[in-house]
Amino acid sequence: TFSTKIMMCSPLVFTTLVLLFVCSVYTAKKDPPVYQLPPYIKRACSRNDPNINKCVVEVGGPAIKVVAKGDPKYRIPQLDPLHIKELKVQQGTKQVGLELICSDCLLWGLQNTVFKAADVNWKDRKCRWDFTLDKMKVTGKYNVTGQVLLLPIVGSGDALINLENLKFSYIYEWSYQKKNNGYTYVILGNSSFPFEVSHMSIKLDNLFNGDPLLGGNMNRFLNEHWQEIMKDLGPAFSRSLAELITGILTNMARVVPFDIMFPDT
Repeated sequence: TFSTKIMMCSPLVFTTLVLLFVCSVYTAKKDPPVYQLPPYIKRACSRNDPNINKCVVEVGGPAIKVVAKGDPKYRIPQLDPLHIKELKVQQGTKQVGLELICSDCLLWGLQNTVFKAADVNWKDRKCRWDFTLDKMKVTGKYNVTGQVLLLPIVGSGDALINLENLKFSYIYEWSYQKKNNGYTYVILGNSSFPFEVSHMSIKLDNLFNGDPLLGGNMNRFLNEHWQEIMKDLGPAFSRSLAELITGILTNMARVVPFDIMFPDT
């Protein structure tokens, strides 16, 4: 046929197509590099250890401060401060109705997180990690519009939010995948990040175009009603932190096989 003649007369074309085919097959089957656990995770916990939960806390707890600095090899970003693109509060009640957006927020203090407990369920492939943190600070640029006690509220500028006595958990599910290199890898599934705080304070600069009287009164009002605001701010924190931890674990699970993380010993 005509196409066959072209192939026969064009060895360069034929060779190129063969090379492209071989490369595509190789790329499709190529597994990621196999890494050992990072040096700040002092040892692996055996999946058969009857005290697996204790081992996870003992190994994971001391690593938090190091992980918070970031680790490019395992694609772990800097966590303290942690950058969050946007946090949003939308309140609408009889007493307060406002929209508060914090842009390019920085979360400070995550390196001081304490790993309190773990609950690994191999059978159901579910895990829960519990943490505490004495203080966390959030800074960023805010924009607020709305109405509070019939008084219009408007402003933009620097925001400072302080959270005290945080208790939070990371709950996730996983599955397994066998790769061509013979190793089994963890694939993360659904996750959640419930948390609570004992107190929150807010300071918004430049409210009402910098009016000190109106701005001061409004900041006092917001702090008196921090629990209502936290109902909206909380889910935004939860989503951001759940996505963060899932991303970190996913990046590590891509290069550190389950067999290395939790050896069958």
